Amino acid sequence: MQILFSGQWKNGFLPHILFHNAERHTSYFPSADYWDSSVSKYAIPELKSTGITQPPVHGFVLEKMFDKGLDKDHISKLVDQTIAYHKHLYKQREHNDTGLVAIWHNWESGMDNAVWWDSVLEKIDVELVDSIVLERKDVDEVAESASTRPTDLDYKRYLYLVNELRANKYESIPDDFPFQVLDPVFNSILIKSNKSLIRLGEKLGKDTSFIEHKLEQGLHHFDEYLWDEEQGLYFPFDLLINEQIKVHCSGSYIPIFAGIPSLSNVQQMMNPWLTNKSLVPFPSCFPNELDFEQKNYWRGPVWINMNWMVWKGLLGYKLFDEAEFIRHQTIGLVEKYGVYEYFNPFTDTDTKTGYGGSDFSWSAALIIDMIKYSNK
Repeated sequence: MQILFSGQWKNGFLPHILFHNAERHTSYFPSADYWDSSVSKYAIPELKSTGITQPPVHGFVLEKMFDKGLDKDHISKLVDQTIAYHKHLYKQREHNDTGLVAIWHNWESGMDNAVWWDSVLEKIDVELVDSIVLERKDVDEVAESASTRPTDLDYKRYLYLVNELRANKYESIPDDFPFQVLDPVFNSILIKSNKSLIRLGEKLGKDTSFIEHKLEQGLHHFDEYLWDEEQGLYFPFDLLINEQIKVHCSGSYIPIFAGIPSLSNVQQMMNPWLTNKSLVPFPSCFPNELDFEQKNYWRGPVWINMNWMVWKGLLGYKLFDEAEFIRHQTIGLVEKYGVYEYFNPFTDTDTKTGYGGSDFSWSAALIIDMIKYSNK
């Protein structure tokens, strides 16, 4: 984590990728030169980076490190840097003093080509992206890339957003910027980390009054913007059109991780899964949705990290039966397919392989955590 925070900008912003030895390593696209972080006066001149961020997991990771007895002085410094990062998010991204922050790119959600973002990205006219040149590497690295990765048009729209953000020095967006979304996943993880920072602040003698205030606001307004009573699920809120994006995705369940829903709402969300025999929880997009794609990245497959977060959240509610069901189902995916990046969501299949990257490290790490768990 220290290496990650070595690239923190002077205004507190934390980019999601640092390009160490960028001149030597050009296999990633878009490359360091494409992002050109030097356009921002706040970027670290000697270390190239992207100009977007990703869900702020650092607070609860630091709390786990602290609880394991790791170097308190080291953790204390990282807590200060994480608080600065959260303050930056609220300063730059907060919507109307609600304690909820907007993401400005689908990559900031961590769910790159999720069906959630289709209606948002379709605001970018095809004519605006025709001239964008692609140098994609992912299609050569991943098996069955035509059916498991975003399309070229998708990628051109992603790069259009990067181009617009770069033109604005990664510091602001115009009023008509197409991607302005309150994402329940990003905001849940922000709230989860805020709770950890407050507890760490008490132990390390930090002033967390600002974080406490924003946590209170975020919890107060979360359901107002993101909960849909009719479906009993959470959905993103498109700020440009002031509407929820009502597509059933795995992200709809991540507020459970942060302890946001009431116990009765969590039980309502989980009850259908206890009798569902055809699907493994939780598909990144549900089969009854029009744009579901079984193998395609965040458009249908199951991801271990999403299941792990829901499982952890259920333990926090002391819903041990529901948590054990998710744990058993998730471990079963790896037993059947191997340690892949994402997985077939259907149970009635003879397929013997997962999708995306093989020997995938975060799948391995989280499965190990699930295997080691015991509530006895």
